[in-house]
Amino acid sequence: MLGSLSLQHGVLYVGRHEASAHVRPYDLDGVPLSAGFSFRGPARAAVELAGFTVDPDHQVWIADAAQASIRRFTLFGREVGRWEATSNGDAPGSFGRLVDLDVVERGGRLECLIASGGWRRHAVQLVDGEGRALASLRSEGDPQANFHGVSRVARDESRIYVCEAHAGRVQVFRDGGFEFLFKLAGGERSPLEPVAVAPLDDGRLLVACGGEQSGLLLVDRAGRVERWLATAGDGTGEVLDPTDVVAERGRDESSTRVAVIDCSAERVQVFTLTGRCQGALAALPGE
Repeated sequence: MLGSLSLQHGVLYVGRHEASAHVRPYDLDGVPLSAGFSFRGPARAAVELAGFTVDPDHQVWIADAAQASIRRFTLFGREVGRWEATSNGDAPGSFGRLVDLDVVERGGRLECLIASGGWRRHAVQLVDGEGRALASLRSEGDPQANFHGVSRVARDESRIYVCEAHAGRVQVFRDGGFEFLFKLAGGERSPLEPVAVAPLDDGRLLVACGGEQSGLLLVDRAGRVERWLATAGDGTGEVLDPTDVVAERGRDESSTRVAVIDCSAERVQVFTLTGRCQGALAALPGE
């Protein structure tokens, strides 16, 4: 079982998949807000929920890696849109192994951020709501450079954050242009493996790391580690091979809440920025 998270207007959406995919909304106290929905591909084919998000009209956008498509559902699980993520080599408008997506509204129109895994120049692309290519991000600002193993992307109003777990780094883009990158030193076994990020309003980032040095870190706006919120393990308040992280901004560090999915998507825990674990969701979608 693998999983992803999305957080919109205080509602935490948890997505998990094995052969079927399951999506369910919760409040941040872990209370389910509805039964959610499940889906598969055509003719009951297996699906892979690589990443998903909820747009301003409360429609659920899903990157289905198994079906190589971007799919759109209502909150009740009715599929209302779909376009194929065509794979025509490493070129603009072509998508290989889907790993994540995000959708925002700009100027009354939807803009999608689509991420592909592997070794690709055009691994992170901006497209319109119908899948038409708008722009590709340039790794390290070089039009000939490749992204290496993108795992997740995230964005705030002006910046896009690209996690490259295989390269052990996070690249930061501002208004579509490369700004800087950072690696997280992990002591004797550095660097760490950033698999997902969640930006905060003050420019700091939450970074979930996988592998032997699994953990949840708070870093400053330059990518320097401020503190570890959780270290590796499967006990309460620890994280083990997380696959996604989201943050609901609060008034201060003790009221800001952070959700992390880990342990092969068998657990979603909620933390504060002080590192206090508030518990785990009791019943996950698909259980």
